[in-house]
Amino acid sequence: MTATGTVINYIELFEKTYLLARLPVHTKNPDREIVKAAKLYFSDSGLVGILADVNSGAKFENAVFSQLRHFGELRYFSLKTGREIDYILNSGAALEAKETPTETDISELKRLSETAGVKNFHIIGRHPSPKFDNYIWGGDIR
Repeated sequence: MTATGTVINYIELFEKTYLLARLPVHTKNPDREIVKAAKLYFSDSGLVGILADVNSGAKFENAVFSQLRHFGELRYFSLKTGREIDYILNSGAALEAKETPTETDISELKRLSETAGVKNFHIIGRHPSPKFDNYIWGGDIR
């Protein structure tokens, strides 16, 4: 077995044991879906802090994923430039997790949402922003 095959087998094992979850790409072209890699999230946000050396923004993004996954099908959207939308919920809402959201974040999300063909878009924020209130507080996701 190749190294790649071994990694895939481990990821599948971790998915089946609810340690990891894969987030597939959102695309209008099914052939592109195969080219783009799925993002990986820990199913338990507590494990992120223990097993991975990640910043608080990545921990928050993982926590948001853990909450949103119960509301329907989640995917992510990414461009070749590296710009991305963290989550597309049920192909109808673009959601971006930000620790301290800004007006620039919502403007960028609007542009990316139009490119992705998604009409509804929202920022999910962790910390209050002094001059920006057009976001959903992360603690309100239920």
